[in-house]
Amino acid sequence: MTKRLRTQDAFDPYYERMTRQFETSSDRIRTKLADRYAWCFCELCGNPTEYSATVAAPRVIKRLEGGNAKTVPLTKKIYSDAQQKAQKIIDHYHIANLKGKGSHESSRMLMRYCDISEMQGDYSTEGFKEQIENRILLAEWGRYGEIVWQTRLPSQVDGRKRPSKFYCERHNPRRGPESRRAYQRDRRFISEYQRLIEVIWSDGIRTCTLSTWDFGDHHRVRREAYRQLQALKAPTSTIETLLAKESMTQAEMARRLGVSRQAVSAALKRRSQKKQ
Repeated sequence: MTKRLRTQDAFDPYYERMTRQFETSSDRIRTKLADRYAWCFCELCGNPTEYSATVAAPRVIKRLEGGNAKTVPLTKKIYSDAQQKAQKIIDHYHIANLKGKGSHESSRMLMRYCDISEMQGDYSTEGFKEQIENRILLAEWGRYGEIVWQTRLPSQVDGRKRPSKFYCERHNPRRGPESRRAYQRDRRFISEYQRLIEVIWSDGIRTCTLSTWDFGDHHRVRREAYRQLQALKAPTSTIETLLAKESMTQAEMARRLGVSRQAVSAALKRRSQKKQ
């Protein structure tokens, strides 16, 4: 049975032309993209994936004859006009929010212009302003052409694969020898990395210092898990040094290394497996 491929148009910033992309997403990719938070992050560290980096940087282009296209620059006039329009909406929201003007008017404006989950319960005028300014700027910029997303990152040269939905540029093995070495080095510890993420989340939720709906917390948890992993990735030499000097408990080693006790336990387990 022939697989049906979905297609979409995207802008190639190097050739300055619209290209046809074939959507061949596997079940693994669809599962990752369906997660509200995980789709943004590299599988091996806390950095954004190449794909999420391109999604976060749309362009405005103007189509030309023969399938070509050119980018529309973000001029001072576009920026100024967007600021004026945004300020009018912000002022209107401030009045509606402060004085209760209209029937649930401020709520309707929140639903129309904002991502409620990103606001994290901050429905003040400042919170509304943070949400709306970039949206109005993109809308105003889009009046001069067509809003599109790039086919690759600005740092990628001709002939490279499309942005990875699994890895950041540093860990994508297709980006070159250095990235391939980083991928091979960290891929071996992906299980430990996932366990560290679970441990940090568990401790954070228990102590009420982390919120699962906070995107920033998801980033911080992954960054901290990767930091701990780096401290323990070649840890057997470090741990053996500590063991040789004096008898230490796992909790004491964890404090000395600045990582969790569970991370030390995983490192000791890996050390014993290597000796077998």
